[in-house]
Amino acid sequence: MPRKKNAQSRKPRFLEALGYALRYRCPNCHSGPIFQGRFNHVRVRCPACGLPYFREPGYFVGGMIVTYGLTVGVLVLIYVLMPLLPDVASISEPVKYALWIAFTLVLAVVFVRPAYALWLSVDYWLDPWAAPKSWTSAPGA
Repeated sequence: MPRKKNAQSRKPRFLEALGYALRYRCPNCHSGPIFQGRFNHVRVRCPACGLPYFREPGYFVGGMIVTYGLTVGVLVLIYVLMPLLPDVASISEPVKYALWIAFTLVLAVVFVRPAYALWLSVDYWLDPWAAPKSWTSAPGA
């Protein structure tokens, strides 16, 4: 029988917190979703426990920086590995630039959700803040 986790009783291990982040779950209760909809609509608070996801104005700028870092890291790795590909020299420069731009945009879109969830979860892991004491979930929260 799985053990019921109480987020208030113990601090999860760092890798456990990262696992919840990559599943886009609340860093406090581990059950409420962080996002609403398809792209990057971060909920105001957890619908399960009421933990506010926005600590201050501009809170997710750090998530944008994480998105940038992940995107640049992958692009640099690909750039370093490109000389190992034999047919790259036959592609014209304008086509290479178009491919780099398209790949950069795709990576940025792919990394937005994981980066925001990681930002929120790591921040909560380092310095937890309290959920409201009297919280009842409301439709659309």
